[in-house]
This record gives sequence, C-alpha cells and structure tokens, in this order.
Amino acid sequence: MKKIIFSLAVLALLVTSCNLDEQPQGVIPKAGAIQTVEDAEGWANEEYIYLRAYTAGSYIYTTEIASDFFNPSIDYGNREGSEYRWDWNSGSPFVDIWAGGYSAINHACFLIEEIENMDKSGFDASELKRLDKVLGVAYFTKAYFGLKLLEYYAPIYNASNKDKYGIMLVDLHRPSGDITSYPGRSTVEESYQWVVTNINKSETLMGGFPGEVAADELTIDIVRAFQARLALYMGQWDLAISKSTSLVDGGKYPLCTDQTEMTDLWKNDSGKECIMQLWADASANSKPSSNDPSYVGYTPSNDTYRPDWIPNKWVAKSLYSTTDLRFKTWIMTGIKVTVSIGTASGMTLFNKFPGNTALGAETAHLNKIKPFRIAEQYLIAAEAFAKKGGADAVACQYLDKLGEKRDPSYHALTATGDALMEYIKEERVRELIGEGFRWFDLKRWGAGMAARPDPQLAALIHTGGSNGPALNLAVSASDHKWVAPIPVDELAANPQIRDQQNPGY
Repeated sequence: MKKIIFSLAVLALLVTSCNLDEQPQGVIPKAGAIQTVEDAEGWANEEYIYLRAYTAGSYIYTTEIASDFFNPSIDYGNREGSEYRWDWNSGSPFVDIWAGGYSAINHACFLIEEIENMDKSGFDASELKRLDKVLGVAYFTKAYFGLKLLEYYAPIYNASNKDKYGIMLVDLHRPSGDITSYPGRSTVEESYQWVVTNINKSETLMGGFPGEVAADELTIDIVRAFQARLALYMGQWDLAISKSTSLVDGGKYPLCTDQTEMTDLWKNDSGKECIMQLWADASANSKPSSNDPSYVGYTPSNDTYRPDWIPNKWVAKSLYSTTDLRFKTWIMTGIKVTVSIGTASGMTLFNKFPGNTALGAETAHLNKIKPFRIAEQYLIAAEAFAKKGGADAVACQYLDKLGEKRDPSYHALTATGDALMEYIKEERVRELIGEGFRWFDLKRWGAGMAARPDPQLAALIHTGGSNGPALNLAVSASDHKWVAPIPVDELAANPQIRDQQNPGY
C-alpha cells in the first residue's frame, strides 16, 4: 500500500445524501467541491464512516486477543494467531490501523480547508452554525485518530518518553506526488499536544450541540468524553476529573438498573448508558463489523458451540460475582463445546455482542457500535482521583456508584493506595472487556503482561507447534512490541520517516 498518507483514494468518495454509506464511485473531487452547507454535511458523513469502521471488528478484538483474556481453541485455524502470539513485524498486523488513521485525518484536513475557502457571505446564522458542527466533526476526527495512532505507534506519554518519536502531524491535505512535502515523525510531546489542540478546537465549535443519550452524531458530551480519556492517558488528573464528572454527575446518562435493561442495551442496542452509539441500518445495507471473532461459535442447524476463543479461567471463574449484571448478561455458563477431538460440558463462554436481529442473523453478532459509554467515565473519574493523591475516598465513591448498579450484592469500598488501584484495574476489566481497552491499559500502566493463566480445559486449547509458547507468554513492560512497527510500505513511500522506524523492528 504505497503512499498511504497522501493517497488520492481518500478523496474518491463524494457523499451526496444523508445515507452514510451512499458513495458514488470513481469521483475525485478538486478544490471547490464543497459549495453549500449540504455539501459539507455530506462530506462530514464520511467521518462517521471512518469512526464506525475503526471502532469495530478486528480493530477492537485483535488487541483483546493479544492480551490475557482468551486462549485459542484447538480448531481456531490460526485466525488472529499472530496477535495472540505477539508475532508481528513491520508488515503485519497493524498496517490497516496506520492507513485508516491517516486516511481519516487526511479527509478531515480536506474538509477543513474546503470550508475555510468557501464563500459564506450569503449564509444565515443557522447555516453558519451547521458549518461549525461540520468543522467540529473534522477537528474531532483529527484528534480521535491522532490518539489512536499514538496508542499503537508511540510509547506512553510520560516524562521519559516526551522526546521520543510520536506520529506524523498532518494539517494540510496534500494529494501530491511530491514526496519532499511529506512530514516526518514529531515527538511524543508534540504529538499529544497536537491532539489536544484539535480536540479543543472541536470543543469550541460544538458548544451549541448538547449531548443526548445514544447520539449518533457528534455532540459536546462526546467531545468531553474523549477529553477525559485523553487527559487520563496524559496523566492530567484534574482535567480528567473535570471532564468525566461533568458527564457522570449530571445524570443525563443513567446506568442500567436491572438485567432486562442490561440485556436490552447489549442485545437490542437500546442506547441506554451510551454517550455515543453509532448509526446502523440493515434496510440501508449499512451494517457495522462484528466485535465477536468467534467467541461463541454457535451453529443453530446442529445446536453446537465451536468457538475460536475461550475465556481464560480467571475471566470465566473468578472475575465476576454470579449476581453481577455483567456476568448474567455477557457470560454463558454450562455450555457444551464441540471441537474436532470431541465435546466438553460445563464450559464458560463470552457473549458481550450477542447480535441484534434487526441488523442480521443472531449468529452474525452484529450490534451497533458504542465508542463512548458513561461507565468508562465513572472509571476515569475513579482512576484520576486515585492517582491525584489524597482523594482515595472520592475515588471509591465513583466506584461505588458504578458497582451498586452492576451488582446487587456489591459492598462499599474502603480500599486505599495500591489496593485501590488494583481494584480499579480489575473493575476496568469487568466493565470494558471485549471493547478494545485491555492491551492499551496494560501498556499505559507499565504493567507488562503476565503469562496467560490456566485455560478452562487444556485439552480444548491449541498448544502445539509454534503456538505452544504463546500459552505461557509473558511480556515485560519494557518489551519493544508494546509499540507497533511503522508499516514497511510507508517507510518506503515517505523518505522523511525512512530512518524513523520504532526500535526493535
């Protein structure tokens, strides 16, 4: 994939209706392509397509598989095997993350430039406000995908890493063959500040667009949820507290109160608890990718379960109380699993994405994508208060508010110090498992990854040949593979980064 960043392909999509997936083919727009507010809004729809694409499917579950949650069944066929084994190099498996991230950023830059160059003299106040929202979406896109690229391709943000390589900062759309105009990599500090600058611009523009439950377009609350996440990653505890508590304390996004509501959220995409839930519609042939890489593997025709990925014993047996709504909703117990060597009864499987039948067959496991949920904000507030120092009791209060809704047998916390942080880490697993956070959490905590715990039943797990060592894989916090390699094609296409590959590759 040559010239990933500046490929003209990103501009081959001119959206002309509100259908997010209606894209005429073979159209390469030029300067002045955006003349009206409706044109701009059509182009902004493309940003939501990028967001939905890169917050679902393999972009979510590969890092979950690379972490310590699951082991492969004996029949898994090496699907996502390289991620499970941490067997990646500059050719795989993260090429699409780089390409997609920069395509989205490039598209946003084009949109910003076109709006800035529009003749707005005849627009009324309402039209100008609509343009503000489009610009807000574009700056949010730059910030969101900038942070995503940093998660993969740069070391964590701290004092010792600030001068190391971050990402390339793209502020101009340049579909050009002039390779001398391509940027090199900026520092980690410069890269994070670039993300901050872009999300702050989005915040200013989005002030007139209030949040609502299950919003499928950008709102000020979605911007604040992102700012809270970003501040947590940067160790800016007061800012993380301010942004997260503004969402939690307002009561606009109530937590589910019983298993019926919890099931309705995850099965039927009710939208409760969602600060953002992305649009999907089977009738418009617009469906998200599945976040289930065969965690369940159910075949109705013969009533069998043949999963590729089986939860480790600590997830299956000790992570949740049996009264926890998450356990009751996401965890399947007493399952008979069938593999090539026979069957095993009493197994526990993971089914957080059970499949909304309005989007397709239940076995397709298609659900609307939920990139920002209020539960994450409770966890951000708790972690930021704990890290801030002197506020352990307040951190416990936010954990209590979440825990009391999740588990009727929950007991108020009194933990402090290291014990409190360990509880926060475990609660992030209980709440966010399957949503693509674990690998990045382990990275930012500098925790490394301990050897994967005992499988539920060793006979069902693929332990032979080159896969054998992966079952006992332990990765130190200093291992170079916590930072993904820059794709080789990008190194070849961009002379400015040819000598800026990440260490160890």
